Amino acid sequence: MDILGYRRPDGQLGIRNKVSIVYTTHCSLVVSQKLQNLFPVRTQLFGYPGGCALRDGPVNKIVALANHSSSAAVLVVGLGCEGTDAYMVADRIAKSGRPVEAIKINAEGGDLKAIEKGSRILVKLLQYASQVERAPMTPADLIVGQECGGSDATSGLASNPITGVAADLLIDAGGTYMHSETSELMGCADILAARSVNEQVAQEIREAIEEAERDSFSSGRFSWGYGNILGGLTSIEEKSYGCLAKSGTKPLQGVLKEYKLPPGKGYYIQVGEPGSGTFHGDPEGVNQFAACGAHICLFTTGCGSTTGGLIPVIKVIANPKRMQLIQDNADFDATPVIRGEKTIQQMGEELYQEILTVAAGKLTKSEIYGHHEA
Repeated sequence: MDILGYRRPDGQLGIRNKVSIVYTTHCSLVVSQKLQNLFPVRTQLFGYPGGCALRDGPVNKIVALANHSSSAAVLVVGLGCEGTDAYMVADRIAKSGRPVEAIKINAEGGDLKAIEKGSRILVKLLQYASQVERAPMTPADLIVGQECGGSDATSGLASNPITGVAADLLIDAGGTYMHSETSELMGCADILAARSVNEQVAQEIREAIEEAERDSFSSGRFSWGYGNILGGLTSIEEKSYGCLAKSGTKPLQGVLKEYKLPPGKGYYIQVGEPGSGTFHGDPEGVNQFAACGAHICLFTTGCGSTTGGLIPVIKVIANPKRMQLIQDNADFDATPVIRGEKTIQQMGEELYQEILTVAAGKLTKSEIYGHHEA
């Protein structure tokens, strides 16, 4: 499978080629949305819903997303009076070498003038993006994240183990794989510590899971999600071991606590960045992977999901009944495992090939439908 990516000034290789529109406060969201609506196919929109008060965590995240390998150039849109200053954000993004410009609505004279100026900037940035150098990629260049949501019994029995196999194959090829959701790994700390490359990593994963346990049980045993209960899971133990199955078998290289690229190849667990805000569910999880450089997200679901994000999302469903109901949103049919027609290893190999196909340009359902939740 030939993968032809996009080479960025900071050395990253991307599998998609977008111009990012970043709002620095909720007050500049509407103007940003109107600008994005003018050029919906080749732009992506995200930002900082607060912004009045400058907080490092959210700013680090939007800068990391703007510097993602799929982002060719950036327009930052601010109101003009917020702590998260648009020029400051643009200056941080510019350190990556990407073309970046910033406008402030107040300084331009209101919405209409800001939209006029912003649209002309976007035309220029889109023309730049259309001329970005193409470069060959291999599986070793890929970073893949894994999210599970609306789990049921088939998630732990089939979907997650399949992604674990695909993860092992990616790592064997020199690539990088990560998942998050330490709140769904309760009871698995010792298992993952034993797979850690050194004692420091072992201690970090123990601490991360223990913190998740404290947070979960402080508000009740089933604070880990109504969707999991709806899917028929009877205990957090059932959820945890199903979640563990998506980790594959490779050594744990580290715990990612910042919105930065993984420091090396292999298997990582991502826990977000302190102070970056509350985890709001599956789309936020997808975009946390993007903030750590992931090109693609594998998303396993038993109840079904329409979630997208700023990177391609491959939906994996193994529940035969749910597959019939929500097949228009599914990308990978894992039901042959449940029906006894194929093995987990066989389907994991097929999923790995699907990863390469999406990296080479195949659009996922969430991309086609416009599920770019940010």
